[in-house]
Amino acid sequence: MEPIGEDRGDFRMAFVSSLITNIVRKIWGTQGVKMSLPNDFMPEWDKDPDEELIPEKQSMEQMKEVLFGIAGRQNRSVQRERRLHNNPPKGFVKKKTKVDVKNVKK
Repeated sequence: MEPIGEDRGDFRMAFVSSLITNIVRKIWGTQGVKMSLPNDFMPEWDKDPDEELIPEKQSMEQMKEVLFGIAGRQNRSVQRERRLHNNPPKGFVKKKTKVDVKNVKK
């Protein structure tokens, strides 16, 4: 048994993870990026895992809004595809020429 417990090992790994992240951010990151702290990488063992899994309840109106949004996006993409497929490429369209009816041999 250890007098301090496994928290010390967790902190060591969090410190190393924070150090590596900060080095990468300093070398390749944009200027003014907030540096990470070891606490950002510490696991939270006492947190209830079921709290995060329970989604908010949606009302019927919210569900309808989401579904209509998906359907509208799908309809726009289908219309765009039809528009693209109905117009032949410009290279394949033959130019209309006037036919001189008087000079046509019978």
